[in-house]
Amino acid sequence: METLEENQIHVVRPVLNRIDTLIQTTVNDSQAAGQVLFHPSWLLCVYQRMFHSENKSLMRDGVCHLLELQALQQPAFALSFSQFIVGPFMEVLSERSLFHKSVGQSVGECPELGEKLQVFMTTFFTSLPSEHRGRMLLQVIQQLCSKHWCAAPLLFLAQALSKLPPGPLLGIEGLTALREVLRCTMITHQVLLRGAAQCFLLKSVLRLTEVSAVTLDDVFSFLVHFRADESLSRRTQIWDQLCAWLSDNEGSFKPRVMDGECTKKETVRGYVQSEMLSYLRVPASLGLSERLPDSREADQLARAVLLCVDMERNRTAAEMGTALESLLSPLLDTLSRVGTNIYLPLRKSDKSLQLVLQLLQLGGTPSRERVGGDQVDKVTVAMERLIFKLVDPIQDFISRRLLGELQELFDVERAELYLSVLRQMVVLYRSTPQHHSHIQQSYFPKLIKYSLKVLQEPNQQIPSVANQVARAVAMASLATVCGLVDSEVIDMQSETISALKSLNGHFYNLASSSCQSLENLNKRLHKPQTGDAANFMRDQWICLSFLMKAFGIPESVETSKDSETLQAALSCGVEALSLLPSDLVLPVLTFIETVLPQLLLHDEPMCVEAVTLSWELVQGLSTNAHDFWPALKGFISMAFHPKLLEPTDTSAPTLLAALKQSKSGVFGVLLQHCCETWLPRERGSGHTVFSSVFSHVNILTEACVHGPVFRRDQRLIQDVQMYVERLGEECAANAAVTSDNRDDQLPRTCVLAFLSHLDSSNLQHERLMEELVMDLLKRDNDISRSKMRYYSNSLQHRVKNRLWQTLLLLLPKLREEFVATMLNCVFEAGFCSNHASVKYQIEWMMILILVHYPHHIDSFWACFNRDHDKTKTSICTFLSVLIHFNVIIPHLQDKAVHLRKALDIILQWCFNHNFSVRLYALLALKRVWSLAGVQIEEGAAGLGGLSIVIEACLNQAEAMQSTGNAKKNWTRIQEHFFFGAFHPVRDYSVEKKITPWRLGIQEQEPDLQLAPQQRAARLGKLHGALLVVASLIDKPTNLGGLCRTCEIFGASALVLDSLRHVSDKHFQSLSVSSELWLPLLEVKQMELSDFLQLKKSEGYCIVGVEQTANSRSLQDYQFPEKTLLLLGNEREGIPANLLQMFDVCVEIPQQGVTRSLNVHVSAALLIWEYTRQRLTSGSAEVDSKAPN
Repeated sequence: METLEENQIHVVRPVLNRIDTLIQTTVNDSQAAGQVLFHPSWLLCVYQRMFHSENKSLMRDGVCHLLELQALQQPAFALSFSQFIVGPFMEVLSERSLFHKSVGQSVGECPELGEKLQVFMTTFFTSLPSEHRGRMLLQVIQQLCSKHWCAAPLLFLAQALSKLPPGPLLGIEGLTALREVLRCTMITHQVLLRGAAQCFLLKSVLRLTEVSAVTLDDVFSFLVHFRADESLSRRTQIWDQLCAWLSDNEGSFKPRVMDGECTKKETVRGYVQSEMLSYLRVPASLGLSERLPDSREADQLARAVLLCVDMERNRTAAEMGTALESLLSPLLDTLSRVGTNIYLPLRKSDKSLQLVLQLLQLGGTPSRERVGGDQVDKVTVAMERLIFKLVDPIQDFISRRLLGELQELFDVERAELYLSVLRQMVVLYRSTPQHHSHIQQSYFPKLIKYSLKVLQEPNQQIPSVANQVARAVAMASLATVCGLVDSEVIDMQSETISALKSLNGHFYNLASSSCQSLENLNKRLHKPQTGDAANFMRDQWICLSFLMKAFGIPESVETSKDSETLQAALSCGVEALSLLPSDLVLPVLTFIETVLPQLLLHDEPMCVEAVTLSWELVQGLSTNAHDFWPALKGFISMAFHPKLLEPTDTSAPTLLAALKQSKSGVFGVLLQHCCETWLPRERGSGHTVFSSVFSHVNILTEACVHGPVFRRDQRLIQDVQMYVERLGEECAANAAVTSDNRDDQLPRTCVLAFLSHLDSSNLQHERLMEELVMDLLKRDNDISRSKMRYYSNSLQHRVKNRLWQTLLLLLPKLREEFVATMLNCVFEAGFCSNHASVKYQIEWMMILILVHYPHHIDSFWACFNRDHDKTKTSICTFLSVLIHFNVIIPHLQDKAVHLRKALDIILQWCFNHNFSVRLYALLALKRVWSLAGVQIEEGAAGLGGLSIVIEACLNQAEAMQSTGNAKKNWTRIQEHFFFGAFHPVRDYSVEKKITPWRLGIQEQEPDLQLAPQQRAARLGKLHGALLVVASLIDKPTNLGGLCRTCEIFGASALVLDSLRHVSDKHFQSLSVSSELWLPLLEVKQMELSDFLQLKKSEGYCIVGVEQTANSRSLQDYQFPEKTLLLLGNEREGIPANLLQMFDVCVEIPQQGVTRSLNVHVSAALLIWEYTRQRLTSGSAEVDSKAPN
């Protein structure tokens, strides 16, 4: 136990061997004599010490030792360890650093600890007495809910659970616990890893659920929490396994209790039919405004329907259609009446449309396209045929609702549902001419005219809610139509296009002067509710962007005023960028992309302001991947338009540099755009656009050598992702998750493809290649001179390796005259100290130059005349070239002369004091002398006299190197790939990935050794019960200051929308390392509602900082101990759907004129008041207990 206090792993490991002996002796003696020599509690103490070690290697060794503990195969021993496994062992398993690859493992392999964990879980649960297994498994799952788990540990633990032997271990409590894992623990992980963990957990459920203890309703309620775009999508392996499991256990599920009576055992089809009737059974409408029904009910029923019909997939297409129609009969009946029966309850109509939308989205073709295969999906075809028959009543209902019936506040959300269904309908029957023609020639024109009429009505002095809702619905309808036309779903020659032309009049006030035109832009709703105003403005810009691309400025605007109109439009765009939330600016960026090139010469300051403000907004989205990448593409298309890349523009290089230092993957998106701009696939553009590349040669240089050095935690995520991808169809996440191509090798891929398409006969292309080559050679020289020695796999090593790969690619395209000018730079590079992978490429470059331009051979011989003390071992580079002299000599004129020259030079270096130099020289002598033998036979003069000397030299070399390391090195160098199998000319056309490192990436920065709670506890700091939720805040400065405040006043945790904020330099400048002492959680905005609901169930009081009619003043409010403080966004505040979840709203008394405080200042005031109240109550308790 004393030895375990040490932190050196080599000191502790011998103790582990003795512990193994003691344990095995204990097991053997207890079996033989019934006595326990070494009680398991001692072993628990040993592991506890190792698990709490600050040395991560020692911690890892302790975990691996426990995973391989043979004694756990004994039931009594396993039972004694069960609570230790649930407690400290599960705690230490949450440490992600344990799951790094071991030495010798290749990329994409399962980590060693992950494989051992699978074996351990199987052995442990098999060894436990059967009556304890179910309870033990439930406790393990509940541990997953007790804290925030990183992606990698949770993934491998879920995989280990999925490998357990099948058995009835999970009941309704187990499903409930797993539901909490899905709802809470995995809301923050990387999408692919999150999807993979979901797949493994679902496989665990299929293997371990006690079917007789759960109802079908329990199962389908549980399945709702598996996302279709991450794991549980149709036509994946896990979906098929689920169908087979339901089919095998049909009739064995626990009967449901309905209306106080226990039902008979039901089939899946019977359950679906019953749920369909229950879903569409709604109370009569009372005539009051109602919220839109919860879409999760429709999601659950849609999955149940699709699983039911997929269980019967062996049927013919006709039988499948009949079976599906019988299931959907109540829904089809309701949909057939929505357009004509005005007495049909609105809630029933809405629920039927929600179900249709979910059926089309979950059962449609996207999953088929991702997984592959040409087989027709009979279920999708049958479902589309059934819904296709009801297109007219659905369209009539949506038309009636959109054309004037939506007037309540909740109807804005309802309109989004109707427009989503309408989009699906248009895509559904785009292949049917009669319906497609009807909607283009009649339906959409009518919708456009009505929407314009609503928008053009004069504003009321005191606008009503009905008026504002109608305007919001009208603008959303127009934006939907414009989006469908822009995506080419609607023909540009249709009546819809003619109707959309009249929309220009709404934005361009043609009666006024151009400086007052576009007065309708950026108009907001007078009574905005949550994001409705922002969505309204966003929809305006969707329409205007489409109109500008499709029609340009209206013909009614005078030609002389075109530039003034464009300036006004750009000014409105800049204003919109400052008003809109960051995630809604994409339509504005698309519009500015069209306008900016036309105004560059007329109003450059405005253009610069537009680009700068756009970039700030895009950077603000860096933690929101869903919105960041589309916005980034929009920004790059706008800011790096071909006209803006021309040499006259000076702002582009600055922005390029900013992009280079930005988020991982950004540089690749930029390079894709620039390379396509400079060298488009359609080669019709002139040389003007390409000429702009000369202002950005430094960017191409950077792209040629681009490649990050990842932190240890980033490497772990990459390795685990590659492991998941290698699982293929076995893991449904690979089919469900849309793959992206944002890895940091993309810039090099783009630029090398760009360079390979350059034409050496084109003067501009030739000039670009020459400038790039000189930049690369200068970069190599700078690295060599700045650091005499660089380490294997360091950033300098990688840059040099990539640099010479690019030069080898460009060599055949270079002019002979230019090669002569760069030859000295290549020779100089050969004299520098380089790692083997770089050295081989430099040698390859020299050989190719001498093969193609043999008249430079004299310059090569001159390299051997340098001062021997300065060249040192770098002369091995030039000797390596002579090893391949057989490739060069056929191209030389005076072969005998140069052969004699080679032999003379090599013989000098055979007697060098350095062993490596002698070794290379002897191999070169052996290879060149074999060529000389041929020349002697052909009668070449002057070589025969050397034969005795050289033969004696080679014989002596062989004799001297007959034993020890010298022999090994002599054999190794002759068998080396570069000197044995490699051919410099033949292998030049073979694509090879040159990997200069074998030992894996070196450590760059150590992980923090302790969790924030542990570090704080060591200093005696205590955390309170206040939970601060800042997921709606997106400015790193506010978040950094807030983190510091929370840590100082002892908040229990701070919740962010992304933990990536922590690495932001603006965050760190204000947090001053407080994030190391404060627990941080990650909850996305879309998950906030579920998160708050969970916390309410745990007894938290939800408090918001907001001014409402029922707000409580801060000075009068008494905070409960378990308080959750939700902070609003800097611009938008708190969304309405979250306001209704508050237990209380607190406002800060104000005396001044300014409307509001900064969000961090507001939060700090409330956090201090909460802390003050706790301190005051604590003092009062102490006083009451003190003796009188």
